[in-house]
Amino acid sequence: MKLLKPQSEVCELWENERVTTLARGSARGALIALIGVSLAGTADVAEFLATRSAMFTDAPGRAAGSVVGLIAWAALLAVATMRYARGDRRGVRAATVGLAGLVAAGNVGLTAIHLKAGVGGLRPIVGGVLGLLALMIALASAAPTSPVPSNRDYR
Repeated sequence: MKLLKPQSEVCELWENERVTTLARGSARGALIALIGVSLAGTADVAEFLATRSAMFTDAPGRAAGSVVGLIAWAALLAVATMRYARGDRRGVRAATVGLAGLVAAGNVGLTAIHLKAGVGGLRPIVGGVLGLLALMIALASAAPTSPVPSNRDYR
């Protein structure tokens, strides 16, 4: 049984490999967005720590948690930047989603604690939104792209 070659513009898109280019382009766009969100999260936690140096002596547990959050955001920023600069390597997509999940869980948890206690103002809410946004973008950037069928498939 022979497969017929489609007569539409879709055939031209597949033959010219534009579909793959569009998929890769959207993944790179998602990585740029993830880099931006990760940079905002990293900067937010770094600024929080820098302006509250007394917290390290007054509440060392709270300071340690913030340092762990800073490390998680910075690691996500590093992995997203590496993926953008070098492309996907083995395990990097999973690391991106895993770190984004960790950041989202930590920030949403922190938001819930602050809302329940009625403290923190807008900052923890912004952190929770950034965390969820990072996870959604990481999932979008990790979506596998379909291989482009060759012309042999239509013979």
